[in-house]
Amino acid sequence: MIHVENLTKKFGNIIAVDNISFDVEESKIFGFLGPNGAGKTTTLRMLSTLIQPTNGHIVINDHDSRKDGEYIRSIIGLLTETPGMYEKISAYENLNYFSGFYGIDEQKRKANIERFLKMFDLWDRKDSLVSTFSKGMKQKLAIARALLHEPRLLFLDEPTSGLDPEASHLVREFISELKREGRTIFLCTHNLDEADRLCDRVGVFKMRLLVLDSPAALRKSVFGRKVVIHLRSANESLAGAVRRLDFVTDVKIVDNKLVIQLDDPDLHNPDMIRALVDANADIQFIGELRY
Repeated sequence: MIHVENLTKKFGNIIAVDNISFDVEESKIFGFLGPNGAGKTTTLRMLSTLIQPTNGHIVINDHDSRKDGEYIRSIIGLLTETPGMYEKISAYENLNYFSGFYGIDEQKRKANIERFLKMFDLWDRKDSLVSTFSKGMKQKLAIARALLHEPRLLFLDEPTSGLDPEASHLVREFISELKREGRTIFLCTHNLDEADRLCDRVGVFKMRLLVLDSPAALRKSVFGRKVVIHLRSANESLAGAVRRLDFVTDVKIVDNKLVIQLDDPDLHNPDMIRALVDANADIQFIGELRY
């Protein structure tokens, strides 16, 4: 669905995106994971043909972005990080206005507006001014706007940013539903947990593509789960007793704590504790670091 090769974007002498390449399969959710300011939004703008790359190639559904931008814009939906809605008109009027850009006939337009407003529990507020909406309601309205023309490919830039837990849960559930409908989704996020829950593949990005893999593989090889064992006294002998275990990938001594990275703590913690007890460790308590 998406093929990106040697993509680079410069603003003057500043490199925002540096020579990245990746592919996104159809009907999959691809997570673009990185901190704020990493260049995720710049990449998304290039993919959606809003700005041109300095170098490199983008092919979406077998169409080159430099030559076929109009076609690409016709099959994508875009949710920007700060979606602009017209606040002095109603929710219904907003969607009706924006749907006009896609040449949807009136009957289909009305049906889609009603469908998506009801889907996001906004139908009862369809005639309310957008200025009276909460941030979560505006975000749901913006997602409805991105879906009005039933795009095959959806670009979402931080879709749950600033939302309360209930609204975030609703948006995540809806993204999963879109995948089940066969849509392809490109999700920009700085939230590892969100990428882990939703995505089939994740690219870890900070100006460059640092690693690309499944969420499960990333948890194991890059982020991992780390157990912190607080001891009366930590020393290299105790660290060595843990390090010898097959399922342990890393051990560090921090003050009187052992910080241990391992596969599947839920399964292996008992074996690790037994090894420490056998090595005469005085264990005070155990915690876990999540990334």
